Amino acid sequence: MNLFKANKIYLDSQTVAEQLRGARQAKKLKLPPIAKKLNISEEYLTALEKGEYERLPHGVYGKNFLREYALFLGLNYKKLSNDYDAEINLIEPKRQKNLFSKQIVKARHLWAMPKIFKNILIFLIISVCFIYLGYRINKIISPPLLIINQPAANLTTGQNSLLVAGQTEAEASLMINGQTVLTDKNGGFSQIISLKNGINIIIITANKKHGRNQTIIRQVLVKDQPLLKN
Repeated sequence: MNLFKANKIYLDSQTVAEQLRGARQAKKLKLPPIAKKLNISEEYLTALEKGEYERLPHGVYGKNFLREYALFLGLNYKKLSNDYDAEINLIEPKRQKNLFSKQIVKARHLWAMPKIFKNILIFLIISVCFIYLGYRINKIISPPLLIINQPAANLTTGQNSLLVAGQTEAEASLMINGQTVLTDKNGGFSQIISLKNGINIIIITANKKHGRNQTIIRQVLVKDQPLLKN
């Protein structure tokens, strides 16, 4: 389709496309042999004869093709070059506007493309899987929670027995001074242990099957109670 027929009113003579096509037809020549002789793609020569300049390479390459073709046909290249520039200037604003519109449309619909949505969804699923896997592994190998409610740290008492109580994780096993202590379904525990005079070391250890131990040590000082005088 000739883009410049509607713009002939702006030119003093025929369009560049019409001049090229008319000159070739007057010589009764075909495009394929010309393209081969000039070593120019037939597609580009066809674009020149139809005024479809957007199909030509940008910059000096398109102008060089026009020059070679014009000289081959015996046309005035200087005049053709001026006409070519004038025609280009007529459509350049429209070309820029169309290009800008296409870029806006592409940007607007970029995230609506099915392939991109598919890739994003796959990436999110893989990321969630890795995060969950990391969480589960960390939960398995990390030491269990262990909270000692009684006794307080560095306790001093006159009693010969003591309640040890606290909280651990439900799946953890618990030992106090090497002795297994049962926990309830929530991981709570309580155990009365015997004390001796002086310093008592109480070692409370919680352990998960595939994890590290969690140990808390309490020191309890037992003092003799003074005898009451009558």
